[in-house]
This record gives sequence, C-alpha cells and structure tokens, in this order.
Amino acid sequence: MARVNDAGPFAFVLDTGSSGTTLDDRRIKQLALEPDGPSEEGQGMGGAIDVRLFRLRTFAAGPLALHDLVVPGIPAPSLASHDIAGLAGVDIFGAHLATWRWDRACVFLTASGSQPVGQGWRPVRSRWLKPWKILLPVRIGKASGWGLLDTGAQKSILSPGFARAAGLGGSIAGADTITGVEGRETRFIVHDLRNATFGAWQYRNVKIGVAALPLFDRLGGMDEPLAVIGMDWIADRPFGIDYGSQSVWQKVRAPGR
Repeated sequence: MARVNDAGPFAFVLDTGSSGTTLDDRRIKQLALEPDGPSEEGQGMGGAIDVRLFRLRTFAAGPLALHDLVVPGIPAPSLASHDIAGLAGVDIFGAHLATWRWDRACVFLTASGSQPVGQGWRPVRSRWLKPWKILLPVRIGKASGWGLLDTGAQKSILSPGFARAAGLGGSIAGADTITGVEGRETRFIVHDLRNATFGAWQYRNVKIGVAALPLFDRLGGMDEPLAVIGMDWIADRPFGIDYGSQSVWQKVRAPGR
C-alpha cells in the first residue's frame, strides 16, 4: 500500500522484475497528472510498448518515501482481491536488504550488508545484470541455466533453448496463456517436471511453461538456457535481495516440508 502525492493509499504489486514504479490511467486522472515530456518505449514480458511519463511529487510506502520521481502510465494488473493502481518496482528499495516474508505478509527492510533475521538462510550464487534482472541458477534434470527472480510474473516459463536442453519435448501437460503489461497475450505449452532446483530451493512434481518470450532476447537469447521464475514457483518461499551489496539469500525449508 502506498500514498501518491499524499493521496490514497493505493495498492501496488511489488515486482522484482520491474525497473521502476508504474501508475494506471485511472489514478493518473484522479491525481490530475500531466505528461512529463514525449512518450517513450517501455519493455514488458511480451515486447515493447509506448508509454507516457508522469512526474510524482512523492511516493510513500511504509518507511520508504521517494520524491520527484517519473513513472510510466501503464495498465495495472487485474486481481480479484485488490484494486491495483500499478507496479511497485525495485526503485523503491534503494540500497536496502529487502527480505520477503510470506508468513507475515510483509517485506522487511534492513541495512545493506546484513543477513536476513532467523535461521535457515543461505546466500545464493546470482548473475546481477540489473537490480531488476537478477538471475539465479536453475537445474531441470541434467540441464542447467539461469532464471529471472520475478514476483510480477504469475507463471514460470522456460526459453525454447532451455526446453530443448532439458529434453521436454514429450512431456506436454497442456497449454495456458499469460498477458504482460504491454497487453499482449502469449500462449505457452505446459510441461510436468518431476524435479527441479532454483537457487537453493528444490521442487518435486511442478509445472513449467515454454514460450519464446521477447524478454529472453533481453536476457541473453532464445537459444540460451533461460527461465522466468514466477509466483507459481516462488509461492510462500522467503527470500532476501540486498540491493546494496548485490547479493541474494534464500530460506531453505526443513527436510520433509
């Protein structure tokens, strides 16, 4: 929940895969915002989109307060449970350690360089392309690659190259669709996986999609072993991202859980 220009509070989706905060058209009109310069090109999971930019005086969420920031006007995700005003991107975290605790429905902010509070945390090897492009190791069968940690994605998707390397051609479980912020609907094939790992997390009997998302070209290429790991895999698994030291922590479940 955040207040924008002292109005609200409004509900935003916290999105580790978004470079910046966005605002939908209804809230732009409600706040009587004027465009700040010409339109620019933004990038969603499914491709490019032209966006108008708007300047906010303040954006305040919990202990965080950003001043004089420019945000794109983009349609907000549709959720049955909340009236969503936009995405809260990683720009709001600054250089903090942001620890995601699903059991407390909260993101805890502490100083960079510290460790998440509690037991069971492990530092995880990562490729830090950008603060909103953090890749962790993914292993499916005998194939290894890299996955984008993306709380803004509802489904986890493999690149065609990763699917071929993992030999998923004959394990089709169905089909589904996703829609990115650019509004394009992308159909993907769903596969059943007996086991997989994402960083320090292990999975048994999970599903994964395969699609040629334009996002993969921005991460390294369609033929590379890449993945977007979304909420269907992240679910209630706690993790921490230290935006100051560029490090990632994952909390590992006790054996048998």
